Amino acid sequence: RMLYALPGPPSASVLSTVRVGYPQRDISRLRGRLTLVFVAFLYGTLNVSLRMLYALPGPPSASVLSTVRGWLAAAAFIPLISQMKAELSAIKIDNEINVKSKRVSLRLAALELAFWNFGAQGLLNVGLLFTDATRAAFFTQTSVVITPLLSLIAGQKVSGSVGVGCIAALAGLVLLSESGGPSDGASTSGAHFSLSLSGGDLIVLAGALSWSMYIFRMSNIGERYPEISLQGVKLVMLACLYSSWFLCSAIRCYFDGGWSIIADLWQGWADWKAWALLAFSAVGPGALADVMQQQGQKEVSASEANVILCGEPVFTTILARVILGEQSSGTETAGGALIIIAALLASR
Repeated sequence: RMLYALPGPPSASVLSTVRVGYPQRDISRLRGRLTLVFVAFLYGTLNVSLRMLYALPGPPSASVLSTVRGWLAAAAFIPLISQMKAELSAIKIDNEINVKSKRVSLRLAALELAFWNFGAQGLLNVGLLFTDATRAAFFTQTSVVITPLLSLIAGQKVSGSVGVGCIAALAGLVLLSESGGPSDGASTSGAHFSLSLSGGDLIVLAGALSWSMYIFRMSNIGERYPEISLQGVKLVMLACLYSSWFLCSAIRCYFDGGWSIIADLWQGWADWKAWALLAFSAVGPGALADVMQQQGQKEVSASEANVILCGEPVFTTILARVILGEQSSGTETAGGALIIIAALLASR
């Protein structure tokens, strides 16, 4: 009855606040979370497509794969060059000096993201030369805990639910890595995860820190630059870094055995199926995932984004079962359930 006692209908500003204000923030946040879930799915397709690639005769080496995939991902932005120019032109500026300054700033931001992205993959590859795959998988997963620590060091607030979600995600990832590890008794003994850290362990941990830095800096940088322009420039710089890695590998192979050894870096280069898998991995979980990750991280914190992206191995397990016919163990199911619970906790 009190509603009829109002002197008149609510003003437009009140209606805007009630209908659009608070719910709009929730909608934007939900959109960001769903975007990151799809990015995790795309990252899951990467693992499956690379497994299919390495199942082909004469698969490429890591440096060749990364270089070719990097340039294919950068090439995906060629049709968007006009849009990139429009995005830069749409930035509000006062004079020509600010135009040049903004472009230089964008290139520096792209270079920083490329550096952290390259470090995450490169350090893991180097670390695997000095430690086994199971330990490397475990230490790589510590990224989900490192990211909120970086946020706290930077003075950012990390909610209790996000913190609990990070711990739950780490536990789920450990279960997934354990189920995918070697089955022989020696490699899974209690001493396998001893407290002492080898040089390889430290290198892999540095890779996990690099990935956390990428996610953390993406949350800060991504808000200031348009997605297409920033990610397009970043992928070109990342491809250049991968090319330097390939060049070093080729020079080493040349001195070890000449041009024939260099050719062994990718014996099956003429297989169209290999190129198709590489093209998919470059466009889907490469260029598209990078743009969508920046879009998603504009709406959620870096810590929450890391927890959501931990869903990657869950999607990998599902896709591997559907596409490759692999069966999931009870441990993998439990690990996946923990990651889903972690994402729900972090999104509260």
